[in-house]
This record gives sequence, structure tokens and C-alpha cells, in this order.
Amino acid sequence: MKSIILFFASLFFAIQVNAQHLPQVTPEQVGMNTKRLQQVDLAINQAIANREIPGAVLAVVKNGKMAYIKAFGNKEVYPSSIGMDVNTVFDLASLTKPVATAISAMILVERGQLRLIDKVNLFIPNFKEWSNGRSKKDIRVIDLMTHTSGLPSYASVDKAQKAKGDNKPNQMIEYIATVERGFEPQTDFRYSCLNYITLQRIIETITKQDLRTFAKQNIFEVLGMSHTDFLPVGETLERTAPTARQKDGSVFKGIVHDPLARIMNLGISGNAGLFSDANDLAILVAALQNDGEYNGKRILSPMGVKTMRTVPRNTATIGRTPGWDIFTPYSSNNGDLFGQNTYGHTGYTGTSITIDPDSNTAVILLTNRAHPNDAGEVIRLRSLIANIVAASVLENSPTETIVETPPKVVNVRKYHNHYYKRLEEFKAENPINSKSIVMLGNSITEGGGNWAEKMNKNIQNQGISGDIVRGVYDRLDDIIKGKPKKIFLMIGINDISRNHPSDSIVNGISEIIEKIRLNSPRTRLYIQSILPINESFLQDTQLNGKSTQILEINSKLKTLARNWRLTYIDLFPLFVEPNTHILRTNLTGDGLHLSEEGYKIWRKRIEKHL
Repeated sequence: MKSIILFFASLFFAIQVNAQHLPQVTPEQVGMNTKRLQQVDLAINQAIANREIPGAVLAVVKNGKMAYIKAFGNKEVYPSSIGMDVNTVFDLASLTKPVATAISAMILVERGQLRLIDKVNLFIPNFKEWSNGRSKKDIRVIDLMTHTSGLPSYASVDKAQKAKGDNKPNQMIEYIATVERGFEPQTDFRYSCLNYITLQRIIETITKQDLRTFAKQNIFEVLGMSHTDFLPVGETLERTAPTARQKDGSVFKGIVHDPLARIMNLGISGNAGLFSDANDLAILVAALQNDGEYNGKRILSPMGVKTMRTVPRNTATIGRTPGWDIFTPYSSNNGDLFGQNTYGHTGYTGTSITIDPDSNTAVILLTNRAHPNDAGEVIRLRSLIANIVAASVLENSPTETIVETPPKVVNVRKYHNHYYKRLEEFKAENPINSKSIVMLGNSITEGGGNWAEKMNKNIQNQGISGDIVRGVYDRLDDIIKGKPKKIFLMIGINDISRNHPSDSIVNGISEIIEKIRLNSPRTRLYIQSILPINESFLQDTQLNGKSTQILEINSKLKTLARNWRLTYIDLFPLFVEPNTHILRTNLTGDGLHLSEEGYKIWRKRIEKHL
């Protein structure tokens, strides 16, 4: 162990020469395990051997310090081979969105010059609203930042150039201002470069500066990020890794790969165009993890940072914050092991940032996967690296050495006795396999008894009376390791009884969905609505007055299912009295649980999905 620590110490000392970066430490000094962390080398080198990437730079920031930084492979393989080094500058591609554009917008919010709920046409007068011919709805700044505006995901340069305007940036904005909107704002999610090009124009309209100048003066120069810029020149350009080879045999170097950013916005664009290196990005990450301040220099307030990594209430089921991604289908770079508050972003050229505020750990993975033929692949690698780094975190407080002791149980959740009794019963049953259909939920599911016998299907009842969303998540591994054919999920009523907020409940269900998708991708998952209650003789008094919340959650679950492209089974209207939201008295004995007649209705409704 001493030799390993000495190796890292000497390595980090060498890196610090002639550079002012984050303090360099050994992994052990910030509560990480070096041997575990070194497994990233195997994963990255394997990706290089598989020709998924030419090379990479990996930086791990823990507790505001650089716990690991290393270069792998080559930064250039055409027309000649040049080795990668930790000071290599990369085309960040879409990392431009959070690092430059979103932070700039939040700075303006903090200065009282912009509101997230401001209409876009306040700054771009001809920016049209969404309309379906019967109703209209304005697109707002927050819709741009969370990709819920309805704007198309991209645009061809040819189409953009046909728009009116006296120069290409104005043509670009004119195209976006008038292009057809795909859906009503805040009702769906579509990742869109056009959102952040629009946000750029808003920033530039308010500040009377281009995005490059404003971001440089208010973010990069403040933090001392000396090799972060649009249109890199001088030493920054010399350090830059090339991207794709062009038809004439040249490669883009210091020229943004993205066509709209390069051609229409002339290299300075809200969606792409920023260049940076791992050391500079580590400083930015340290500032975000320190409530917006690094080395006595502040770019954002604590509240501003918190807002940037919080999913807005109106789009809670979508999973996008004002600038970052938490749990949309684009967030696989967050891996499987970091906490539920983890946020991050990726870039087309092979770049990514992942930040877990709970463990105070960040992963910066920069690759040049687009070099030389735009055919590399990093999606799986990002997840692998995040998992290795997360698994190397032993504790949040710094330590000097690792002492081998019996494992300490930390943050273990405790549930009622019936929960554990049911888990033991499940173990005694036939194991779940690829032909199994699983009914997953709480007492309402458990009360269905032998679903298999009643429906003549290979159904296994995994309902547990009193269970909550987190309880389902915690026992999910035992279910999905068998790779079941189908899972029918109904959960949340006990969370409502415990006064859990709707957004928290739905976000927890989203985590269940993501875990199933990642670990058993062939499993067909069905999201079932929460059933109605009858408060006139409800025995669980904690549910009194909660019918409205049930409706709210069901609406969010429907959106959640659509975003994940899952089947949503709306059972609620089948169980209510006509023209009410009240559970029919003949279908329940206590205002909550179902009678056999109720289960017959349920079984008939899902039969076609079996």
C-alpha cells in the first residue's frame, strides 16, 4: 500500500509543476480505495483496444481535491499518432450547454435580469408560441433549459440558411423562432440543441455581449480556468485534440465539430463550441460542489447552484434540471451506484461530467471518440467508469490509511416485520426466470393472492403489505436478477399516507424504472395507476383528504410512462362511482383495499397485456 501511495504522490507532484490546479491528493486521503479506482485503467484501455476511442483523460474530484487524473491512448491517430496527456484540450460539444450557457443564464437570474418563467418572446419578439389551433401556450426560459419547449431536436444547416436574416446567427434565430413546435411546453421532453441556441440569444440580448465574452468574464476568468474558451487560440489551440477527418483529408482542430455551432453561429454557440481540459473542468466542479465558490472566488450563490441541480416541479417526472440531467434516458453516464441526486451531462464528441453531491464525488471523462472517422462509442464506457469510481468511495471524510476491519453497516433502511417475512417467503417460492410475470406492489397487490391460479399464467405475487416506493427499490435486485418477462408495478399509496410529496414519490418510481431498464432491459414494465379511495369509511385516517394527490400522482405517472416509452394502465376510472373520484363501496371493505369483485375488474383489465 505504501508503494502505491508513494507512486501517486510522485505522479501528482509531477503534474503540479508549472500549473495551478486543484490540490492533488492520493485517493486514500479523501476516503477512496486506490486498488478499486485503478480498475478504471482496465476499462478505458479495453475501450481503446476495441477501437471505441483513440484515447481519454479521466479526472476524479473528491471533496474539492483531485483524487485521480490520468491520460490514456492517443489524442491524435491521423495523420500521425500523438499521445494523450492530461493537459489535452477537448471539443466539449454539448457540455457547452451546462458549463457556459446554463451557468451564464443563472448568473443573470441571480442579478435580477432574467426569470426562469420569463417568456422567450420577451427577448425575441417574433418567437412564436405553441398552438394546436384551439389553444396556445408561451414557451418560457425554463422550458428551454429543461428541454421541454417542444422545439425540434436539431436543424439542418440548409434549412437554417433559408431563413430571413442579415447574417447567419440571425438566420439561425429566425428559423428557431418560427419553426413548428412539436408539443405543448412542459408536457414532454425532447433534447434539443435549438433550446440552448435560443438561450444564448437571450443572454446576449440582456448583456449586450456575445456568449464567449460573458462566460469568460463571469465564469472562466473568475475561477482561473485558463484553457477554457470558444474559438481557442495560442497554447490552448496547440493542446487541442482533433475531431473528425474531412473530405479534403484535414481534421477539425480547435474548430467546433457541431455544424450549427460551426457554420450558423460562427463557432460561438449556446449548444456547442466550448473547448476545455480536465484540470479546468475540475475547478468548475469543485466550485459547484462548494455552493458556487472556489478558492475564494464565487460564480453562483448556493441557491443558484441548488436550483441548477433541482428538477422543476412542473416537469418533475421528466428528470431534467435547468442545465443538467438527472434521470432522463440520456443520463446513463451517471452509472448505477451514485446517489439519487447525481447530475451530469454528456457531449457528442465523447465528453461527460457526472457529479454526486451526496458523496462529494465527480467524474470527468474526456475522450475524442469522434476522431478520426466519427465512429467511436462511449455510452457504455461512461457508465462503467462511473460505477468503478463510485465503488471506490469508502467514506466521505478524509483518511490517511485504510485499515481492514469488519464491514460497517451504514444507512440501512428498516422496514416492518411483515416486509422481511415476505422476503423470506419469496425465497421459498420458485425463482423468478425469463418466463415469469411479476405483480409488484404493496398490500393491494398482495391481497390479490394467487394471481397465477386465477389467471392461468406464470404470475408471481411480489406484493408486500405496507410497502413503499423505496421498499420496492431496495428489494428490486432479487426480482430483476431473474430477468422476468414482465413486471406490473403499482406502488405509492402508503407513501401518500406517510405524507411524502408527490414529486418525491414519482421520482422514486422513476428510479425503479431506471434500475429495471439498466439491469433487465428485456423485461416489459407496465406502470399501473394508484387506485381510488373512499374516505367515507376509510380506516387509514392518514389518507383523508388525499384523493386529489392520488389524481396528481397518476397524471405524473402517465407522463413518466410516456417519457420512458412504457405502457401506462389507468385502472383508476374502473373503480370509481360515476362522475366522482370515490372508490365504489361494493369494491372495498375498508375504503382502501379491494374485494374479490375489485380484483376481478383488475384481472380483466390487464389480461390483454399478459
